[in-house]
Amino acid sequence: MSSSDSHPPAEHGFCWADLGRHEQLLVTGADAVTFIENFTTAKVSDLLPGAGCEGFFCDARGWVIDLVLIRRTNDGLVLRMEPGRAAHLRSHLDRYHIREDLELLDQSEGLRSLLVSGAPAAHWLEKHFDQSLPAAPANFAEGLLTAAAGAAPVPARLTLIDWYGPGGFLVETTAGEQLAAAFTAAGLPQAATGTVLARRLRRGWPLAEDIPEKTLPQELGLDGRAICFSKGCYLGQETVARLDALGHVNRQLMLLAVAGEEPVALGAAVVSGDTQVAVVTSAAAATDDAGWLALAILPLKVAAEQSLTVAGRSAEVLRFTTAEVSSE
Repeated sequence: MSSSDSHPPAEHGFCWADLGRHEQLLVTGADAVTFIENFTTAKVSDLLPGAGCEGFFCDARGWVIDLVLIRRTNDGLVLRMEPGRAAHLRSHLDRYHIREDLELLDQSEGLRSLLVSGAPAAHWLEKHFDQSLPAAPANFAEGLLTAAAGAAPVPARLTLIDWYGPGGFLVETTAGEQLAAAFTAAGLPQAATGTVLARRLRRGWPLAEDIPEKTLPQELGLDGRAICFSKGCYLGQETVARLDALGHVNRQLMLLAVAGEEPVALGAAVVSGDTQVAVVTSAAAATDDAGWLALAILPLKVAAEQSLTVAGRSAEVLRFTTAEVSSE
């Protein structure tokens, strides 16, 4: 490893971040793909091994249970979700599992997610990962990552994502502490937690905390990448299709710029006039300007008025920086 490899450049936002724990369900068996196809808004039956997509799992009324990263393997599907979500989704799917040839396995123990992002990320990873990097969104590769000179190779799954901005790779491993130490030893700058959170908010990427009960898939603004409107029947499709036919929802996840330097508390009231219209689900200090950023699901007619306050402070709706990635 050369000196330049040991100390990669910090420009263009190149960094790594610790995203913490995640959970995972492995679905295997002859009927695995067909079964999951019946419960998600995504078109998973078209995925080839090594490919992936995001998809919603809904209940019979069309309310979102979870937003999941779905990836096809040679043996079935890997479903990735936030901490504390796997047991609930597994219970939901088991309720409908009768005679299908499949097995639902919770493989969450010890899993940890890290992020390597920024313009030089792919170039750096190509030198340290023993497999070709995924080139399409949500595609992945499994192999060994040797992050620093003298460090032991670490088994890892790398997935191309844009949840925190372009040029990001999700690194999933059971050797999180070892890999984090190797990143530090290699000289990779570590992004602050607040910086990573602000990036996610600007992209409009929702986590579990941003999806309250009785949220509809279209209210999260991911129609072009997490919902296939031409696929066959699935649980909750009637509601999703009806909303598509109507042409719009009445509320949607939005990004707010909140004035003031004081932190914005989760659950803070979003008020229009004298009426509370939403609550803050995620918040972070704005990294490129004063004030705070916040996510909330707002009524569209209220957002258009631009007369909002959050915890008594003026707020305005901003555009997300997310670039749509269309599903087939």
